[in-house]
Amino acid sequence: MRRYRRINRSSTSILQAYQIALMACGISLVFLLLAIVISYLISSTELFTSTVSFFHLLIKLFVCTSFVSLALSIIFNSQREQVSTFEIPKMSASAKKLSKKILRLFNDKQVTDVLKLSNPTRFGDEMPLIYVWLDDDCFNGYIAIENIGNFERMDREKYEQRLSGILSGKYKRFAVGSSELSAGDVYMLFYIEDTLTSQRIYINGSNRLDEFVCADVHAICLSRDLVWHTDISPHLSCIARTRSGKSVFVGSYMIPLMKKQGWIVEYNSAKLDRYVKEFNGQSEAVEIVKRSEYWVSVMKERLAKINEVGKDKYLDMDDMPDIAIVFDELGNLNAELELNKDLKKRWESAINKLTATGGSSGIHVIAVSQFATKEGFLPSLARVNCSDAVVMLGGAADSGDERRYLMPGFADFPKRSYGKGQGIARIVGSGRKWENSPHFYETPWFD
Repeated sequence: MRRYRRINRSSTSILQAYQIALMACGISLVFLLLAIVISYLISSTELFTSTVSFFHLLIKLFVCTSFVSLALSIIFNSQREQVSTFEIPKMSASAKKLSKKILRLFNDKQVTDVLKLSNPTRFGDEMPLIYVWLDDDCFNGYIAIENIGNFERMDREKYEQRLSGILSGKYKRFAVGSSELSAGDVYMLFYIEDTLTSQRIYINGSNRLDEFVCADVHAICLSRDLVWHTDISPHLSCIARTRSGKSVFVGSYMIPLMKKQGWIVEYNSAKLDRYVKEFNGQSEAVEIVKRSEYWVSVMKERLAKINEVGKDKYLDMDDMPDIAIVFDELGNLNAELELNKDLKKRWESAINKLTATGGSSGIHVIAVSQFATKEGFLPSLARVNCSDAVVMLGGAADSGDERRYLMPGFADFPKRSYGKGQGIARIVGSGRKWENSPHFYETPWFD
């Protein structure tokens, strides 16, 4: 079947104008050649003048026709460009070169037979416009495919995997992570990322954390392409099974890094470990509840002080450092609190207040557990308040039920195997890649 690029959304006038223009130019060229040949053959006869004049008249006629047709096609095409073109950001020379190579993968066969994104018409298959954009580092980008009535009948997850399959041949380092419609629903955007080039932080040497200290004290560097902006998403949830790397991630990296950036830190865990002793925390259920209530009182004092000077947030205060409070092994804590209903109510009241209002006073809760379930994690209100910044490692990252509980809307992921310190992360305020959907993440690695 004949295939063509879609020219106009409502009619084929542009296609016809181009055809007329090409025909007129071709015929004009033929007559010009005939005039030259015939003029040469009969140059010695008396018919020369009349013949040349006749052919010159025909040439002028067809040249005028071609110019008129081209002008009409340009006018129609400019109207079409205002509707159908897609504005992509500027790219570096290397990114532009790679984007053109990726664009060549989407030939008529791939679009029509594999992706099935063309529409059959009486003129042939109507083909969508496609653009590819990459950032300057060529690590992330998107493929924009014109939405010509296909979005309503496509299965997003299957199409993301199909696009990843097309890339997997020559450009297997790229995979599709998420998709969405552009403004006005004109294009379908499939975000691609480099999944083979590791962005993990490797730590060694004596002053091994110093190079990862951010100039912005409210920003915590979690990998080379991920920064947690605590002034946007104040609380963080970390879910991982035993020996998945969560304690090293939080206790050996995040908390020491926060101290280097001037934070006040405290590490509480229902299972006594070295981080509890190192960072002045508690391990008994009663004491953990008391510490949560203590930090509620600190939160109220801070809010009162902010209100006294007429400010809105702690960010406007010069003498109010950030505070990080870790609550680890929440499953064990919940099990102990089940034996004491009054203590459980006190805990739920305190943690709900801290997660609901603590962010505006500079108090950040880091909730750590093995399971993201109602029994093994925070109460409902606190869990919602801690769902804007989530890191899930190992088996927890591969559990659809736990993703559904902590990341609503992202339960259906292809099944994958994650190694130690590997999983997924979704953090609001850390850029489009990390806030649109969960992405593959590797925690810092200590040599």
